[in-house]
Amino acid sequence: MLAACSKEPTPAVAPDDVPLVAQAGDTSLAAPVEEFRSAFAPGGIAATYSATFSANQIKTITETRKANDTAPARSGEYEFYGARLIKYQGAALGSAEHIALEFDIQGKVLVARARGNTVSAEEISAIRDRAQSLRSHAVAQRAVRGHEKR
Repeated sequence: MLAACSKEPTPAVAPDDVPLVAQAGDTSLAAPVEEFRSAFAPGGIAATYSATFSANQIKTITETRKANDTAPARSGEYEFYGARLIKYQGAALGSAEHIALEFDIQGKVLVARARGNTVSAEEISAIRDRAQSLRSHAVAQRAVRGHEKR
């Protein structure tokens, strides 16, 4: 007759240094951030940009718009939540005036400031269109470069 004995199974336990639940605002378990650079000319305004991605989602785009040879370059920073533009800070598209825009998740304008003045609906629409063009370009270029690396 054969007899075998087995050990009691060891209960699965998380290591002491790994929390079972991440605290709000805890970035220690956050997805790595990937930066991607490219150039594009949406609406005929040439720009170089840097896009950041985390967890396969675009987070920010920082662009430098090239003006003509005599005018200084202008910049702007777009912040996204998924595919939605939620924040823009930088130069207006038609002038060097600094503007700040914030949107809720449904796209409603929460803040639209230009040195104490309001920003026109046309400028807000142009910024949104440009953000979408830059975002689409960045996502497509990142996908193409990702396939080239394989």
